[in-house]
Amino acid sequence: MSSLAKGSLLIAAGTLYKILLTILIDKYLAIHLGVEDFGKFKYGITIVLLLSTFCTLGFNSSIIRFLAIQTSFDKKKLLISISLALTALMTILVVSLGLINPSLFGVESPFLYATIFFSLNTLYTSIYSGVEKPKLKVLINDIFGFSAYLVFLWAYFHFFEHKFQIAQAYLAYVLVVFILNLLSIKSYYKKINAIDLKSKLLKEYSSYTIPLFGVSVLIILSANLDKVVLNFFVSEKQLGIYYSVFNISNLLPLILTILVFMYLPRMSKILQKGKKNKAALLSSYSSKWTMIMASIFFGAIFFYGVEIMELLYTDDFVSGVNVLQVLALGQWINVSLGFTGQNLLALGDSKRQLYIRLMSFTVGLVLLYFGAKYYGNIGAAVSILIALLCSNILQITVLKNVHNFVGYRRQNIFTLGIVVLTGLFLSYLHKLEFLKNLHFVISMGLDLIIFLVTIFLVKVISKKDLQVLKISEG
Repeated sequence: MSSLAKGSLLIAAGTLYKILLTILIDKYLAIHLGVEDFGKFKYGITIVLLLSTFCTLGFNSSIIRFLAIQTSFDKKKLLISISLALTALMTILVVSLGLINPSLFGVESPFLYATIFFSLNTLYTSIYSGVEKPKLKVLINDIFGFSAYLVFLWAYFHFFEHKFQIAQAYLAYVLVVFILNLLSIKSYYKKINAIDLKSKLLKEYSSYTIPLFGVSVLIILSANLDKVVLNFFVSEKQLGIYYSVFNISNLLPLILTILVFMYLPRMSKILQKGKKNKAALLSSYSSKWTMIMASIFFGAIFFYGVEIMELLYTDDFVSGVNVLQVLALGQWINVSLGFTGQNLLALGDSKRQLYIRLMSFTVGLVLLYFGAKYYGNIGAAVSILIALLCSNILQITVLKNVHNFVGYRRQNIFTLGIVVLTGLFLSYLHKLEFLKNLHFVISMGLDLIIFLVTIFLVKVISKKDLQVLKISEG
């Protein structure tokens, strides 16, 4: 088995564990906090995400490619040390402003302190990707981190009375994860001197990172702008419902997270060696795999949205099922198209990626304002779908017209056709009285079996897929 496959399976295991814990944590919070306070708590975490993305200065995106293409261990140490130092400095400055003026960000102080450690944890995750150490990412950030988070929440609800300071449990979680990250790669730290700061490597790194800073900010704003805008137009109850359905729909892009940890550094190496045909082939197969996985998740949400909402939350959240389905459709399109943005980054084109993100963000912002104002949650969901589609179309166009890179082949069109036809067949089956009387878990299992059998019978997945994995070895 190739190291790409091994690493991806390890990341998949960690991600699935994180998904399970995230579902348990959200259900636990929803039961103990109620819809309104659940929305408030999740909004605080959204602010942490926004601030931490600004404070990492784009290093969380750029460091993956630069670590992957370095052969010198000393240069890797320099990149890691300078990135961590600048991120820590920027985060402390931003958090200090928030503490001096509490109304600036509108969240409790524990969320601000958590931003410091969350920013650095995000960068550590990217470092693990760049040096291809998936085990550290999985063990520290996924398994231990989310287990500790659940334990801290349990302890808080059992030993503390005032839930308005529940943010302290979140702070404790990101702090212990940071301590482990700090100690895990201590051999990669380096004392920075004046000569290092003038090196050609750092100049190239800065030139590549600056556009990615804008890209990172726009990505996280695009991913969370809907909640921020809705905060001004809908009630706390509706905001809490939106957070719940967003969390479920956001399970789909985790498929990209599973593969991109190993995909981006490997793709960067392949393209650095000038092997564009091999890179295009790997991109094509990766897109096919992500479409298949995304279709499984989307099918479950499309056919069993109500049952999933009742299972994961409470009856108070079920009214958001239509919003869930629209959000899931947007993420299905996004995931099925594969690594469009990552291919641009692997090609070193961070500037055009910035322009694309800026255009799609502008489109999304305008649509979100009017959508959320006049149609509430469903308007915001449709706006996100259109913005995701716009971003992917622009990325595919730039890859083809500027870089002569086409990451799709006939097999991708064939896979799409099979997915759509199977979906239509399952829709017909769901109208039968026999299936209506089955428990939704059994019915979902039958859907999955039919889908997977179809995929293998028509040879959407074959031995060629295993052979393509060898390409990742360069």
